[in-house]
Amino acid sequence: MGLVHHYALYSLGRAAPRPDSSSTLAIQSTFIGLLLLHVAEILGLAAANRWLLGWDGLGGPASAPLSWADLIYLTGVNFTTLGYTQIELAGDIRIVTMLQSLGGFMILTWSATYLFTVCQRNWRRAENE
Repeated sequence: MGLVHHYALYSLGRAAPRPDSSSTLAIQSTFIGLLLLHVAEILGLAAANRWLLGWDGLGGPASAPLSWADLIYLTGVNFTTLGYTQIELAGDIRIVTMLQSLGGFMILTWSATYLFTVCQRNWRRAENE
């Protein structure tokens, strides 16, 4: 997750408008880019969860099998570290989803720091004009 996020941030930084063109556009495009990146990361983790739930002995949902929407919901709630869903898991898969929550927390704080840096750089440049 960290490597994917690192290279995505690198690409986002290269694709974003330069601060001298429009500070508002640079900030907004960074925000939208981060939003799309997080959605893609959640979808990727949901696909990984679907694959992992197919493993015998790793555990699974405590009740009915999970639909694709259930997996996206479960992964999104864990990724954003809210951690509360109506979906209960049993077995070792709980450890995997806990680690996804930790990774999601780190990724989100990394993104917040990145966005803050972009804002700060653009606001300073706008003040100096």
